[in-house]
Amino acid sequence: MSESGEILVAHGISKRFGSTQALLDVSVSFRAGEVHALMGENGAGKSTLGKVIAGLHRQDEGSVTLGGRELKPGNLDDAFARGVRIVHQELAQCPNLSVAENLCLHAVPRGRFGTVDFKSMIRRAASLVHRLDPGIDVRRRLGTLPPGRRQICQIASALDDRSSEGGSAPRVIVFDEPTSSLSVAEADRLLEITRQLADEGITVIYVSHRMGEIFACCDRVSVLRDGKYVATSNVKDMDEPALVEQMLGRRLGAAASEAGGAPGVGVEEAGAAGASRESGEAAAIRKIAGNPRKNTPAAAPEATEHALLEVDDVRSPGLLHGVSLRVRPGEVVGLGGLVGAGRSELLDAIFGLDKRASGRLRVGGQKIPLRRPRAMIRAKVGYVPEDRRLQGLFLQLGIGENLVVPLMPSLARAGVRNLSAERKLVTERMRDLQVKAASAGSIPDELSGGNQQKVLIARWMGRETRVLILDEPTRGIDVGTKAEIYKLIRAAAGKGMAVLLVSSEMPELLALSDRVLVMAAGRITGELRGEEMTQTNVLTLATREKQSA
Repeated sequence: MSESGEILVAHGISKRFGSTQALLDVSVSFRAGEVHALMGENGAGKSTLGKVIAGLHRQDEGSVTLGGRELKPGNLDDAFARGVRIVHQELAQCPNLSVAENLCLHAVPRGRFGTVDFKSMIRRAASLVHRLDPGIDVRRRLGTLPPGRRQICQIASALDDRSSEGGSAPRVIVFDEPTSSLSVAEADRLLEITRQLADEGITVIYVSHRMGEIFACCDRVSVLRDGKYVATSNVKDMDEPALVEQMLGRRLGAAASEAGGAPGVGVEEAGAAGASRESGEAAAIRKIAGNPRKNTPAAAPEATEHALLEVDDVRSPGLLHGVSLRVRPGEVVGLGGLVGAGRSELLDAIFGLDKRASGRLRVGGQKIPLRRPRAMIRAKVGYVPEDRRLQGLFLQLGIGENLVVPLMPSLARAGVRNLSAERKLVTERMRDLQVKAASAGSIPDELSGGNQQKVLIARWMGRETRVLILDEPTRGIDVGTKAEIYKLIRAAAGKGMAVLLVSSEMPELLALSDRVLVMAAGRITGELRGEEMTQTNVLTLATREKQSA
């Protein structure tokens, strides 16, 4: 360890994927017992650097040293044995195994005769998971848990101390967007645990796009831009405008103006600043998005105005209990609630992905059978799911094909693919959403998480879509790109599209929505309009089921 307290040093790291230079001569040092943020736009190289440190990627040049000893490049086992852990943004788990089995894969406890000691396995898993969420049953199959709780299990796995078994206790933990699937309460708990780990001497490398988390939890922040190192600063000496300017190389207000957005919207307004500045941030998001809604009671819908999306008495065993809603043309309806409330499960049921769902569904007045995703696509309904890798992307296809898959039949001529029309559409969508990729033939795994998300959104951002269903549309997207997504959502509504939106970021939910339906325990517990749309009211309704139990 150096005299300055640096326990981990990444020196001169360069990494190329094909024609894409992900990192170029990046040098960053990390101290023992600190929470060190890595910030930057999508594609800046944050996650790539974290994966190089954890041994998942082998750097082309440079070295990583821990406690003065160099880690073997691209060797996950060596990094793990030396105490380096990583918590991925995308869930890296075995959904068909139990929670306990997932947490003990690296060191399965054995009995006297070499058989698996399930009692010890359950005890160890419970001691880890229940630090984060006492309500998780570690004997339950992991794939049956909602994404938020699966993320908690993944985080818990990184906390495992296996020093008694010849391994190493965690010395460095890389958190790659750890709260992207968590509720407000779960995220707050994770930040507490992050600080606790640092107090115990563990180095936490924290990758996040959420400004509030950086200023609430981190000691220092290093900024990357276009794969290059920009600066390292003490968080206490920074403010949001300065940090975002380092990330973008320009002020966010200037970027919004260049993109045709609302002029004069500065980063002071647009940065995620936490609950204490919720109303100001929501107002800034509305301004960027071009949402004209004021904080006045919204007028009741006219009886003669037909909804584009009509959902009646949708049920799913153990998940949904008689949910009904309407979304009219040009309207953004938000779904609020805590993780596990049934929001994502409802969107899956509406789009036809829940094979046990029952109820009635109409699109544009036309009855659509449930459990039929193809029928929904033919009815011009688009869906951006929460889990982009599991539900959204075709990982073996190029991003161009990912973009046009649902549109191929409409673009075809006499049943034959119209490649010229497809290429034109792909070029337009990639340009409009600023997807950073070497080419349209690149596969999704060659893109950053944020650019993968933009590919999914671009798939449905056209005239052919009448109803747009969005589940956490800005998950893993940097602050600059969020502004573009906000404008796209409101522009879609402005063209007459009906939008149903789930977001765990409260200012985003309140700013983009014309009204909010709140869910708890698989039911809608209330509707908020105008001045009623506040974080307090959303959380009150989100816990109503629990309070009445």
